[in-house]
Amino acid sequence: METILILAAFFIGAVYLMSRSVETGLGSVGGALRQIGLFILQKNPPGLVDIFDDRDGSGSRTWMNFGMLWLVLAGLLGFLDGWHNYDPTALDSLASVGWSYDDGSALREATTNVLQFALLFGLVGASLVAVSRNGNGRLASEANASLIAVLLSAVLVAQYVLPFILGFADVDTSVAPFSIVLFSLESMVLGLLFVPVLINILLTVSTRENEDLSTSSWFLIMGVFVHIMAMLTVFFGDLAGSEQVEWFGRRVGSGWVPLALMFAVGYHVVPMAAQVPIWSGTLRSASMFFLFMTVPALSLTGIEATGFMTNLMAIMVTLGLLPILAASVNIVMTAIKGLASVAENPGAIAGMFAFLLLPFYAVGTYFTGMDAFVGAGELGAMAHTVNTGLLFTVGGLLVLSGVFSNYPLAVGKPLSSGNSTLAAWFVAIGGVSSTIVYLMGNFTKNAVEQSGAEDVVAADGGFYLTGAALFYLLGIGAIMASMAVIRTGISPAKKIMDTSVAQAVSTYTLTAGSATTIRNLIGRGVGVDTELVISETTTKKGGSTVIAVDASLHNDEVKEFPSKASDALVEFVQYLVNTGQSVMDVFMAMDMDGSGRVDSQEFLTALVKTDIKELTTMDAEALVASMDLDGDGELNLPELDIAIAQIKRDHNLTAQEEE
Repeated sequence: METILILAAFFIGAVYLMSRSVETGLGSVGGALRQIGLFILQKNPPGLVDIFDDRDGSGSRTWMNFGMLWLVLAGLLGFLDGWHNYDPTALDSLASVGWSYDDGSALREATTNVLQFALLFGLVGASLVAVSRNGNGRLASEANASLIAVLLSAVLVAQYVLPFILGFADVDTSVAPFSIVLFSLESMVLGLLFVPVLINILLTVSTRENEDLSTSSWFLIMGVFVHIMAMLTVFFGDLAGSEQVEWFGRRVGSGWVPLALMFAVGYHVVPMAAQVPIWSGTLRSASMFFLFMTVPALSLTGIEATGFMTNLMAIMVTLGLLPILAASVNIVMTAIKGLASVAENPGAIAGMFAFLLLPFYAVGTYFTGMDAFVGAGELGAMAHTVNTGLLFTVGGLLVLSGVFSNYPLAVGKPLSSGNSTLAAWFVAIGGVSSTIVYLMGNFTKNAVEQSGAEDVVAADGGFYLTGAALFYLLGIGAIMASMAVIRTGISPAKKIMDTSVAQAVSTYTLTAGSATTIRNLIGRGVGVDTELVISETTTKKGGSTVIAVDASLHNDEVKEFPSKASDALVEFVQYLVNTGQSVMDVFMAMDMDGSGRVDSQEFLTALVKTDIKELTTMDAEALVASMDLDGDGELNLPELDIAIAQIKRDHNLTAQEEE
């Protein structure tokens, strides 16, 4: 058991070093490593990356698309698994294609495997959007992110195709060394494929300049990092035949990783929708610290251990409830502070449901996991039921939460809501009710088996039938959510600029002491109608919705206009005031190519349409340059809003009919 202690110390040390490297940077070698990382993402494999789209948000969108695909498949498999428990002969017709069932373990394993991939894709994809908003509005390489998503999906498919092709479908791995290596390679591939994902994330957050790293970014970085380490640990444990090494790697992969990704989505979606800072910075820190210092009971299995190590592990598993309770209370209280806004956002509703249910499922996994760990076996199949229920219900709700909130940010279009809220209700009700009924069936079966009465017939079949019917609601909810995602992606709605989609917050808190850019404000969800609240204290309240920016963000930052251009701009603003047009209407009319930016030619065209014909192209370029706060040569919506507001203020413009 000492091997596990050594591995635990190694993992905790590695997590600490990673966090310090992200926080402090790599000094003088950081620039060289960034160039190497960009080369790896953009040029390798040669020619393959180039076939994928590199537009803003395309990588995150690909991950979320695959996440919804696998979630729907997992829901269908979960329904079949529940029905098979009720009627073991229901799927006998599939034996004609070479898939036999016996006790249904193959179907159960496939359901769990596909579900884990669904959560991995959905939660990582949603978190990548949060990371891009914490940087410069896009991933370092959107094309590489899409490539990795496709390769990971290919690995999932290969798990069930290669054994039949190579003739290992029915091979006993205990007596077939080559097949052991083949199955172990899967873990190594799953680990190595996430290396470019981690590089992509680190390069993205490195562009945040003076911005604090958001809570969601922290959890995603740590989750992806420990996933890589866990998969490689499982590979080397399998290869060396070390049960303890393999056990530890699987506990990290099934405990730390999914919880870290769940927290990453929750800490981004709920505060953004509630339009308030995270409720407690202390609970946020506790949820991160204790997550990587304890042993989550999720999917816990037994292993041979001394009495001392068993007691120590029991203590660590008990403490593993702390990060779950801390994150759940923190996110739910944040949602309550902005409940009116949360109630209007399907993604926030799904996220709040998830963290309301997570503590109850966590307590269930604690008791069933401890039973499995000590090898008592008194709870039978209850551990699998509770673990699967947590992943399907809480994990599924958080996938929906991330997709409903962040998929529109990735595609730059408003959510085609439709039945999105109803889908969240279906997943919540179907997941909870089916878990309860399945547990009743497990309890009845255990009671009959332990009674030793041979003439007693267990009535668990009715529970499994009812549970499968209730679980069908979860599958329907996943399908409805997928339809909402598809409608959003193909919606003819005009693409909204950059990453500041229609879900802009109504108020935003700024603190004095550091600088920011318009792009960073947009990435945080600030829109043209957002009320900026300047805080007079330099104390950071924490959370992904509070950032530190220069309190001097006002109209004096706009450069002095050229004289001729200034006269034309005043006349143009007067025209807007007279016609009652909003800045949003004007910007959308100017942005003829739908790029989210207005160049000098587009601006000049708009001026000419208002009969202001004195300007030349050179004058228009000078005018655009005078309003261009971020120096990219084009105007975005906040820049135009600030410039027009300054003209109105300086010249006291009112509608002519009022004069």
